[in-house]
Amino acid sequence: MKAFELEVLIERIGSQYEILLSEGILPDQSLTEIFEGDDQLWLEPEPGIDLDFWRETGKFETLFVSLIRTTPSTKEYKGELPAPYASEMTQDDVHAIFGEPMASKGPIKMPVPIGMTGGWDSYPLDPELYPGKKVVFQYTQDMRVKTLVFTLIDKGHR
Repeated sequence: MKAFELEVLIERIGSQYEILLSEGILPDQSLTEIFEGDDQLWLEPEPGIDLDFWRETGKFETLFVSLIRTTPSTKEYKGELPAPYASEMTQDDVHAIFGEPMASKGPIKMPVPIGMTGGWDSYPLDPELYPGKKVVFQYTQDMRVKTLVFTLIDKGHR
């Protein structure tokens, strides 16, 4: 995937699956559920890129970009990233680029196979380009960015 294609996906968070499909932004793949009866449906257009849709409305709510394989089922994204994101970043890099986060959570222990994490930092995206959206940097235990999470600030249902 090219950096501009990721930018388009980030811009289109909040759009309906059917519209994204009809406009050729998404591949003609069916949405899948990870857990039976889950409120979210998923699409993996390429390894390391996961899109989350709210089942009830078909709204595209979250884009996950996996930079580091942390579980057996995780696939790493090997494509381009739009600036200022990089495939190898630490929490120090994130703070130097983005400043003080709007929200943050320190290291936590998750169930196996995830184990200990480095927590996360959240930042609002530029409201002119990406109104109502934020990016969350999820960290490994040694504070490397493992996942970029682009999502709506207010999903309106949780």
